[in-house]
Amino acid sequence: MRISEQALLVIEQLKQAVSDTEVGSIISAFADNTANNRIYFERLETLIENISPLECNSQQWRNFRIARISIGRLFTLEAVSA
Repeated sequence: MRISEQALLVIEQLKQAVSDTEVGSIISAFADNTANNRIYFERLETLIENISPLECNSQQWRNFRIARISIGRLFTLEAVSA
């Protein structure tokens, strides 16, 4: 599966999430499946950044915000442990 296809699949999962914990689990699973490859996360983050708040409801918008925070935390932890 290509990077964009995987990122779009994650975005669809994020749209369906009902809690911050679920969002974190989705991002963690994505990290595990992509071996924390930065390219995958950069693509996912770019796609999330390009989503307009008018294209989603408030829960989905919150999920995307939490996902971006989770991605940032993953890479902060990676940088600290390296």
